[in-house]
Amino acid sequence: MTLAREAGISVQQVRNYEQAGLLPLASRTPAGYREFDESHRQALTAARVLVRAYGWDAAVTILAAVHRDDLRTAVASVDHAHAALDQERERIQQALRAFEVVVTHPLDADPRMAAALAQIARQDAPLRIGQLANLLGVRTSALRFWERSGLVRPVRERTTGYRRYDVAAARDAHLVRLLREGNFSMTIIRAAIDEMHSSPDGRPERVGAELNRRDAELHDRSLARLRADAALVAYLDWRAANPSRTTPAAENTT
Repeated sequence: MTLAREAGISVQQVRNYEQAGLLPLASRTPAGYREFDESHRQALTAARVLVRAYGWDAAVTILAAVHRDDLRTAVASVDHAHAALDQERERIQQALRAFEVVVTHPLDADPRMAAALAQIARQDAPLRIGQLANLLGVRTSALRFWERSGLVRPVRERTTGYRRYDVAAARDAHLVRLLREGNFSMTIIRAAIDEMHSSPDGRPERVGAELNRRDAELHDRSLARLRADAALVAYLDWRAANPSRTTPAAENTT
């Protein structure tokens, strides 16, 4: 098939694109063979760029709407995809600001906390809730609330049920306190805790580097979508200039 050969993809891929709505429906010869023309060549060029930038599902939603002349849905889908990137960028930026706070206020900067952490590590003797609250300068009720919210996870003594805070739990509590004082939302605080736990060594600097990597990756995705938007506009302009060759999909016959 000429269209598949020009695009450097298989004939089956072209059929898959058509069946998904990424291409207009092809006409058929009396023998039942599909016939593709310039409208399909133009659509395929746009489709391949859109799939790479937006992903398969979003690209199908956009181009299938175009091919049934439902531009309102197509444009709304593009807007939704860009809004999702904007929300992700804002979350990453907030998380980066959060970790800047953590890096500049390390847990062991307070000599009392440094001594307590050393004792935990040396004697395997986790802190009680009152001890940790006193070291952090918070109420015990705050530590209990953070525990109920899933932000801090102390262990429990088997016999008494008392809470015990090891180094990891103390670090989480310290992180929560700093970010609460910085007026970060609970959503960002929870994301920061999750990021710390996902880091191999839990170092804020390492987490910050990973977040910066994601931010750079997001920038590349944004540029890719802008290029895809340009390809989409070019395809829409071609359809507008060739109305006789762009019968809405709903009116095509198979």
